[in-house]
Amino acid sequence: MKPISKSIVMFSGYIALGLVIIGLILCRLKKKKRERVEAPSPCKVASVDDIVDTKPSFTSTDFKTDVSKSDYSINSTESAFVPSSLVVLTSPIISDLKFEDLLSAPAELLGRGKHGTLYRVIFENGMVLAVKRIKGWMISADEFKHRMQRLDQAKHLNVLPALAFYCSIHEKLLVYEYQPNGSLFTLLHGKQPGRKFEWASRLKIAAKIAEALAYMHRELYVDGIPHGNLKSTNILLKNNMEPCISEYGLMAMDPQDPSSSLNDLNSMQQQTKGTSTSGFKADIYGFGVILLELLTGKLVQNDGIDLTSWVHSVVREEWTVEVFDKSIISDGASEERMLNLLQVAIKCVNQAPESRPSISQVVSMINTIKEEDDKSLVYEP
Repeated sequence: MKPISKSIVMFSGYIALGLVIIGLILCRLKKKKRERVEAPSPCKVASVDDIVDTKPSFTSTDFKTDVSKSDYSINSTESAFVPSSLVVLTSPIISDLKFEDLLSAPAELLGRGKHGTLYRVIFENGMVLAVKRIKGWMISADEFKHRMQRLDQAKHLNVLPALAFYCSIHEKLLVYEYQPNGSLFTLLHGKQPGRKFEWASRLKIAAKIAEALAYMHRELYVDGIPHGNLKSTNILLKNNMEPCISEYGLMAMDPQDPSSSLNDLNSMQQQTKGTSTSGFKADIYGFGVILLELLTGKLVQNDGIDLTSWVHSVVREEWTVEVFDKSIISDGASEERMLNLLQVAIKCVNQAPESRPSISQVVSMINTIKEEDDKSLVYEP
């Protein structure tokens, strides 16, 4: 081979080798760039999915599943107010509670309803809390924060306060002190042989609920925050068996009156800020139904029969005594005072909202009945 040909071949080899090296370098650079794009950013929002995967299993897998599928964000920037942890309200009980603490503690499912799920969460130090996970409430984060702050300011001995809350775009959590004695519903309708629920206790509970509701209505009327879902399952019993209204203001009522059926009362919700006066009138209706439960001992819905309709039909037929719970009659409760309380209940469940009494009028009527009952006990031989 001629020297010139050898030089050409050698030069061509160098060129080919250079092209291969350049190609390898380009491929390597492209791969590194792709890795940088796909790698997690140090500023990436930590989701609940990330946290749950590193935590022990819960007693209730529902809680873990619900949370892991949710859109919680510990360092969320979706709203100006959402912090990197649970918002603890004015409560010394859980001043150091963190959002991660709720996820790591064992949780037991207590109940599941249309508007959310309730869990009992047990911590290593023995503290027991109730956590309500709300669903389907399209209220903005700022509105939710304002509502929680207003509710925290309106404190009453017989209204269960929220201890803390958490909110993201799609999820809302509320934390309460757990009440081990259950609800008024359980006390009235639960299968507990030998447990008596006498007339005086029922009347006392009715008076205390009415007074607490009146206080909340006065404090929160301007804000347009009624209870929104008042029923016997939302009346909890403290350690001393004092009643307390729970879940106040969690779901605003629809301005349309719900009294056509109790199912409507329990299922309606308002998706916009505030509520009309009909929301407060709906609370009166709900309280009237609770009074009927206390007087009759019957379920609100039983085999398709609505309690309010049944009571109206019995009263219409002038068989009024047949309305009352046989157990309180056998204990010697005053028929006159039971009739008076029944009249209060009937006024509360009037189909026309404008014809229902105000809660302050209800308080006055019930306290009059209670005073008469107390006097009868004092002068009883």
